[in-house]
Amino acid sequence: IRELSSHFAPVFRNDHPVHLSLFGKTGTGKTVTMLYFLNMLQSLCQKKNIAMKHIHLDLSTPKPCFRALNDLACFLDAAKRYKKGISLDELMSRIEDRMKDYPGYFVLFVDEVDHVRRDLDSFLKFLVRRLPQTIPSKLVLVFSSNKLNWQENMDPRVKSFLKINELFFEPYNAFDLRKILSLRITKALNPKMIQKGVLEKIAAVSSRTHGDARKAVELLSESAQIAEKEGTPITLDLVDRALDEIERDKYVAMVKSSPKQLQAALYSIIASYQHSSKPLYTGDAYGAYRSFCSRTKLRALTQRAFSDMVSELDMYGFIQAKVFSHGRYGRTKEIGVNLPADISDKLKQVVLMEFDLETVYPRPL
Repeated sequence: IRELSSHFAPVFRNDHPVHLSLFGKTGTGKTVTMLYFLNMLQSLCQKKNIAMKHIHLDLSTPKPCFRALNDLACFLDAAKRYKKGISLDELMSRIEDRMKDYPGYFVLFVDEVDHVRRDLDSFLKFLVRRLPQTIPSKLVLVFSSNKLNWQENMDPRVKSFLKINELFFEPYNAFDLRKILSLRITKALNPKMIQKGVLEKIAAVSSRTHGDARKAVELLSESAQIAEKEGTPITLDLVDRALDEIERDKYVAMVKSSPKQLQAALYSIIASYQHSSKPLYTGDAYGAYRSFCSRTKLRALTQRAFSDMVSELDMYGFIQAKVFSHGRYGRTKEIGVNLPADISDKLKQVVLMEFDLETVYPRPL
């Protein structure tokens, strides 16, 4: 807040602040801090009779350039929500026409600017070069992003024109998270039902792992739900169980959203690994995969395609695949599964349910 206040101080001297870029991991407070500050800034400007407006353009859902500008036009009442039938230049002209009657400060907060999927350069050219030259407002752009390098692929002409300051939001430490969690507890939970040390443990685990306030609150919420089901206070042991439950749910959600072929490959690898006393290689896993496909009436892919799925599962963290050379006999991958046994069993059960086999074929291959 102090650094943002310093950046926007020229507003009260009738000067023009440069643009601003906010960086930081997810859950470090970029959006909530900026919105809080802009509301506070607008109330101060009203007291001092300074004309000032701000708009929050939320791009947390990836959108093409047309959709992003259409959202901006809707905020300004310059256009309705279009799907097609209007050119990009026409949309830009309507935004300019709408803003020609406003001479004050105009702050545009573009949240997750890197989520403009197509024509990011056109989007930035309009905001950085064209719009400030066609409107009387003193335009201040505020960009936020989780990617430190989002400006690297920018058009050099826009990059040279863009005068911007940068502000980095560091991940929350244990002390910060403890304060955030204590506020949530006061509003949503009964403090008497929380064992001593629980708050400190959640804050310590979250700060050490990710520093994300959302995930810390999620861990507290999961702990509270387990405690409510069992009719007990939130204890240190329940926090450990909630942590395992969140980890399990993350893997399960990813498996459920995966294609059927990838699900079949994962099940075959886990089942083969659990019931084999020797190292598991690609050929053995492929044999189990073909057997599973024949039972489920799924068309089996080639061994090369199966090897690509092994690499994909390795990338997602479900398995570990190391490439070994056998000289004249070629190369193969040694596959390992380091997931906890309960998570592995849960994933197998989820795959069986996806194939409607939980009662017909309950045992591993």
